[in-house]
Amino acid sequence: MWRADHSVSGLVKDKKNPVATGLQVNGHNVTGYGLACEHTLGNMLEWNGDNGTTYFYQSEYPYDVDHSYADAGFASYKVGDGVKNHEAWGVGVYSYFRDHTVNMETGISAPQEPGIKFHNSLSVFLNGKGKINHVINDQG
Repeated sequence: MWRADHSVSGLVKDKKNPVATGLQVNGHNVTGYGLACEHTLGNMLEWNGDNGTTYFYQSEYPYDVDHSYADAGFASYKVGDGVKNHEAWGVGVYSYFRDHTVNMETGISAPQEPGIKFHNSLSVFLNGKGKINHVINDQG
């Protein structure tokens, strides 16, 4: 799932080509393999179903947003507040804030429940301005 960061006329800027969320999972007992979301203007992935599993997720925050994107509390991988069980392996969240300084609070946002587990997750600064403060919630 991808929001275009360029077009035939050049770079996309100022939140053009609007897409709020790349993937929203509302069903229970869903497994995702090799997921990727890039550049959306809201949460990139929203997982609202229980007993979900992800094996590899790759994402990159949008290049053209300003700090209001971070202030809105968006995350790349968002597990819904009502979810009790979710497990993910290999979740990567990358940042390249090209146009403005954006300091995201976290790459992954999830309820702090014993049944929610992330393994081998990371955030990576590729280039640009700003940063991701934490990998998961207020950790890392």
